[in-house]
Amino acid sequence: MSDLWILDIEASGLSPVSYPIEIGLVNAEQEYQTLIRPEESWVHWSPKAHELHGLSRQHFFDKGQRAERVAQALNRLLLSETVYSDHQDWDSFWISRLFDAVSVEQKFHVADLNTLLVGNNMNTFVTRFDALSHASGHRAHRALNDARIIYRAAVFALNNAQ
Repeated sequence: MSDLWILDIEASGLSPVSYPIEIGLVNAEQEYQTLIRPEESWVHWSPKAHELHGLSRQHFFDKGQRAERVAQALNRLLLSETVYSDHQDWDSFWISRLFDAVSVEQKFHVADLNTLLVGNNMNTFVTRFDALSHASGHRAHRALNDARIIYRAAVFALNNAQ
C-alpha cells in the first residue's frame, strides 16, 4: 500500500470563507505535516474549530509555513498522484483555497476514500477507524494524527476485504 496516500486537513472553520491551517499526509513510507500561516485575505476564525484543535490563530502566524511553500511541497511530494480523503468535499475545497491563494497549479487529485472502500470494506473501515480513534493517546483534530488513523483503518479494510 505504499502508493496509497491519505490526506487530512484542519481548517479555520466550516464555511465558504474558511481556509486550511494544518495538513497531514500519510502513506506506507512517508508522513508529512505542516501548519500553514494564514494569507492576508484569510481572516475567518471559528471559535468552534479553535475548540476542536486547540490552537490559536496567532499560533499559525508564529509557527506556520507560508502557503506558497506548502503548495510547492505538496506538489513535489504527491507529483501527479491521487490522494484520498475521508471528507473529500471539504479537503478539496481547502486545497483549492491554498493553491488559488498563491497562484500555484495543483498537480495532484483529491479523491473520496469511499471510492476505494465499497461494501464490506467500508464497514470494516468504520469499525477499525472507531477502534483506533478511541485508543489511548490519540489526539483528534490534528491533521497528521487523523491522517494516520484514517490510513491504518483503510489499509486494514483493504487487506481484509471479503
